[in-house]
Amino acid sequence: MSKSMCKELIQVQRNWIPKLFLANLLSVLVLAGCSSDSTSYLDIMPDMTKPTDPTPDPDTARFMLIRTVRWPGGGREMTLGILNQATAAPFSQNLSSRITAKPTDGSALTMKVQKTTVQPGYTALLLPPSQTAAERSSLSLAILGFVAKRPATERIALYRHGSTVQLFSNFLKDRTKLTEALDRYQKGVDGDSEPLPLIQAASTTASDVETVGGTGSDVMRSLVILAKDPKSVYVDYAQIYALAVTPDAAGLTLASMAIDDTRNNAFYKVASCGAVVKLTGRIQVADMKGELSATFSSTLPEEVGSTCNVNSIDTAKRPYTPQLEFVFDATQRAAYADRIRATQAATYDDVLARSDFDLQLRLSPGQPTILTTTHLHGNSTIRCARKNFLIELSGPDRYLIPDSASDKYLLISMCDDSAYVYAPTAYSLLSDDLFGLKFRFVELIIDGKTNGIYILMEKVDTELVRDSARVTSVMRRQYPSATNDVFEVHYSNTPDVTAPMTRYAQFAAKIAPLSGDALVAALREGMDLDQYLRYLAHESVLKSGDYIDEMLYFGTEQANGMGGIGETLRVNAWDPEGFTNCHSGGVNAYPDPNNIAYCAEAKIDFKILPDPKVYALFARKADDALATTLNRERMGAALDQTKNALLALFTTPAVCAAMTELLKLNAGAADCAVARMLISARADALLVAYDARRAYLQTQLAAYHAKYGP
Repeated sequence: MSKSMCKELIQVQRNWIPKLFLANLLSVLVLAGCSSDSTSYLDIMPDMTKPTDPTPDPDTARFMLIRTVRWPGGGREMTLGILNQATAAPFSQNLSSRITAKPTDGSALTMKVQKTTVQPGYTALLLPPSQTAAERSSLSLAILGFVAKRPATERIALYRHGSTVQLFSNFLKDRTKLTEALDRYQKGVDGDSEPLPLIQAASTTASDVETVGGTGSDVMRSLVILAKDPKSVYVDYAQIYALAVTPDAAGLTLASMAIDDTRNNAFYKVASCGAVVKLTGRIQVADMKGELSATFSSTLPEEVGSTCNVNSIDTAKRPYTPQLEFVFDATQRAAYADRIRATQAATYDDVLARSDFDLQLRLSPGQPTILTTTHLHGNSTIRCARKNFLIELSGPDRYLIPDSASDKYLLISMCDDSAYVYAPTAYSLLSDDLFGLKFRFVELIIDGKTNGIYILMEKVDTELVRDSARVTSVMRRQYPSATNDVFEVHYSNTPDVTAPMTRYAQFAAKIAPLSGDALVAALREGMDLDQYLRYLAHESVLKSGDYIDEMLYFGTEQANGMGGIGETLRVNAWDPEGFTNCHSGGVNAYPDPNNIAYCAEAKIDFKILPDPKVYALFARKADDALATTLNRERMGAALDQTKNALLALFTTPAVCAAMTELLKLNAGAADCAVARMLISARADALLVAYDARRAYLQTQLAAYHAKYGP
């Protein structure tokens, strides 16, 4: 073999042996024939005394702490996300055994960590500050493609980065308002000449994502920042998942996949038991860089004496108290008695009856009490023997209803709901879109004696403000006055509490002269028209004779696409009743010639229902309700669910005897067997009434479509 060839072969071996030593050993030995005084095969052998590959740097973890929940006796439950800082993707391996948390004060902490998947929740898209009309059109199509890929339960909002961060469409499951927002965006201005720094715009949007929905639900929260240079965008937020992608179909496809990958693969449930006082600590992953400074909240005062067990800490298994108890000292008992006396006909004093008083509330049998501010709640129901209450707990939020945490709750006696079946059934049928509050049944003990079964419910105006971004107003609709709808303002985002009513009056004046497409466009700009028409359709199917004052409007910010900010209104049903006669025989209701609308008494109804374009939309909502949300299968299932839940509670003689409304229906209802019979009979009667109403509406809708088309 020539000397030059040997040198060439030796060089090849020098390049490859360090990586493939064993595989090349045979060829190395063959090269022994190339040895000479100056070169031997030993010269090309690797130096086995030195490492051939340097030890790689450890990975860096990026943390997201999206939820912390207090448990009794020093327990905490955390939902923790961990991403690879370099790739922004979840780690392929299960990190459960490597996650540690150490209090900075050196106190002991017992932990249990399990991998978990979080449910779809809230996602915000942040649009770029400046785009041409062609770019806006293309991006709008890409966003619709993104939305089509997302889970139906995910609430998606649309923001735009400019000189301010404008909200185009709120966090909704229904995609109609988002589509309307994209239409305004496409028809709008190209952008702002002096937009905020991107990090400021992103942080402002992230703040909305972090807080919307409150702290009760354990769900994914995401922010998608659309930027031409996504690699330069800061996305390391500790309480939400944020990512930056290009503002096009490719970028949004990547975002959709990344959100789902993170939701399914990046999260861990961290259960811990430690000191009952507030702690700070560091969360780390063994053999990784990066840490999260976290707060371990103090134990709730009433749960300090309980025992903590990490194996029992799990949101899905959290127990919820079957009883709430009012406890009084002498002064508090006297104040309570004064309010009760003020509701009696002979001594009626509305101001006193509705005024606040204090009591001690026991949230679960055997627990210490906590100070609570309370007042009687309701309009006509304030005269019921079993009163409704609004309770405001001292201290932090409590977990009294699944997926909810609050310091304000309602206790509804259902005293005006025959056999207690209809209202909870309607609440469940209207949930999410038309009734957004969470609720469950509890037994209420007052001064040592049962007061029967109540609905425990989130406080309506508090939750409406929590469950949407940038809420501007909450108003309860009252009976009309002359030609105007009248409202009671429950919340205003400005010191001027009359401002929401002024804005509504301006909206009513704007639509007054309009008709046809112009009316529909103005309605869509000022309110969620599709939702309001669904509300009218649902109330018709349920034949509600009293919903004029049993509804709340809540307003939120809405960008108009031209640089300005307006308000859009949505509705929330309240205190429902069904299959009842309309007030005064319906003389104040819109006289629908098609006999589809029922007891529509608001002045806005008199404006929109006579318009053929709007009415056609309403008729389709009635068709949809009968076919989907209020079809017979759902109605029957909802009635069964309510009936079975109530039957399980009516087993204790003291509870049955406390239900004074049932005793008026049947004096023997103190016998639980009789009480359960009344509840079952009421559920059956409601289904019969539903069937009759359904058949009637199907006939009326068929006649309408035969005359005017689908």
